[in-house]
Amino acid sequence: MKRTLTSAAVALALTSVASVALAVPPHQPELVVGGNLWTITFYDDSSPNHAQWATQRICFFPAGVQGTHQRYAWVSVSYPDWNGRATQEGDQVFMHGDFQWPFGNRDGGHDGMEWQLVTASPGGEAGVTPKGEIGTGHWKEWVEDGRLGITIGFGNTLLRRVGRCPYQTFPEAFSRTAQQALRDAQALSLAEGDDGSDNPMGVPSSIYRKNADDADRELEQPTASALAAAPKQ
Repeated sequence: MKRTLTSAAVALALTSVASVALAVPPHQPELVVGGNLWTITFYDDSSPNHAQWATQRICFFPAGVQGTHQRYAWVSVSYPDWNGRATQEGDQVFMHGDFQWPFGNRDGGHDGMEWQLVTASPGGEAGVTPKGEIGTGHWKEWVEDGRLGITIGFGNTLLRRVGRCPYQTFPEAFSRTAQQALRDAQALSLAEGDDGSDNPMGVPSSIYRKNADDADRELEQPTASALAAAPKQ
């Protein structure tokens, strides 16, 4: 009996050591080594067929280590003035960021992403190094309205490592010159009436504003079904 207990204790200790080791940076794979340029695609989770909207390109840059977390900054090279921070523990990645909304109002729009690195997707993706390196998870986006906020979307997301960022450093990627070029492109899209260009997810304003109006109307004037489902006093 004593031998059995000792063996069990050793096994438990080894398991605990392994778990701690896995939680200590550097985590592999990570978001920079092997290519720090990724695409991120939005899929509307409220749609029966998970409608696909925009795909953006973002660059990750290392920002040190905090405890068991590996930190990053990220900058979009496809959508103007869209950037934020990310942290990784094991294969889990969490991100937050801001963008201009309405256009010209700094940080009026917000994003949150929670996703997991997948290192062995079947067949991989053409041009991806290492082959098959992708991430899947969830992406939410909203904008300020002085009240509850206007939801752009709650959905799924797919990230793909596609190569190296065209900028060598974070200051360069974040620089005024790069952002100004993107702002010019965004301004042109808005001037041409490109609906969906006012948010990184690419959801047309006619859709997300209607969804917000419907939700607010339900809060202010509950439907009969909502009243019937409410607990009795």
